[in-house]
Amino acid sequence: MKLPEKIRYRRLVYEPLFAMLYFISLLPTWMLRSIQHLIYWTLCNMMRYRYDVVVQNLSRSFPKRSYRHIQAMTRAFYCHFSELLVETLQLLSITEEQHRKKVHLHNPEVLEHCHQQGRNIIIVMGHYGNWECLNILPRYVSFDVYAVYKPTPYTFLNRVLYRIRSRFGIRLLATNETARFMLSNRHRPGAYVFIADQSPVIRARCKTDFLHQPTALPTGAEQLARSTDAVVLYASVRKRSKGDGWNVYFSLITEETADVESYDITRTFAWYLEHDILHAPEYWLWTHRQWEREEC
Repeated sequence: MKLPEKIRYRRLVYEPLFAMLYFISLLPTWMLRSIQHLIYWTLCNMMRYRYDVVVQNLSRSFPKRSYRHIQAMTRAFYCHFSELLVETLQLLSITEEQHRKKVHLHNPEVLEHCHQQGRNIIIVMGHYGNWECLNILPRYVSFDVYAVYKPTPYTFLNRVLYRIRSRFGIRLLATNETARFMLSNRHRPGAYVFIADQSPVIRARCKTDFLHQPTALPTGAEQLARSTDAVVLYASVRKRSKGDGWNVYFSLITEETADVESYDITRTFAWYLEHDILHAPEYWLWTHRQWEREEC
């Protein structure tokens, strides 16, 4: 029986590529560091991947910094970005024991406390640190954890990210499915992770002051928190002082969504994220075209 064209294509292209990435993820640390240095040199010096965007974003966000300082911050960002790509690749094969050593969740009991009250939990975070490392969260709690994501236009990348994000039990929800799923599953409280600093659509955005400039942020997480009476937490992912892993902290934004003004949840999220960025700017994803879209 002849296999369908899509399946044959997947076996010929996707599976060998995935096997290659998986093999690379198993390489010893010293070899992965060499790959990281190669990625840094390629992105920062040869391809100059979105280099002008990064410099412009940093200059606008830190208007009092000198050009030399902005250049140093730019190089620090690309150093982190290359490390982030390698760390994300490692998540294809890392064991749970190894993952727990690299990522420390400091107060997961906050989540259990909210769940015991029969409440949904919405966790908002930014493209800061290594946001993918939170895929270990289901191993720390006794209830379902969902990650809300927007599929990329690249099928193979979607497959790789799906494998990484779901390895330890996270269930994935596409953005266009999330509202219906949450509203129809109110009787089964869980935790929902939102990356909340993406460029928003015009009909669902909040304007706030962020990094010294007017910024639009998506309000989907806030709207769903109000609709489902969910507790809203902020997840901060910070580099360890020795640089060998990440610390994750959960901070309460609100337990009573009905008692806060419109957009206050989104603005509080922006305040927490800005605080993290000012603490160590190189760990945010400066390649975003956030403010360019604002002007269009």
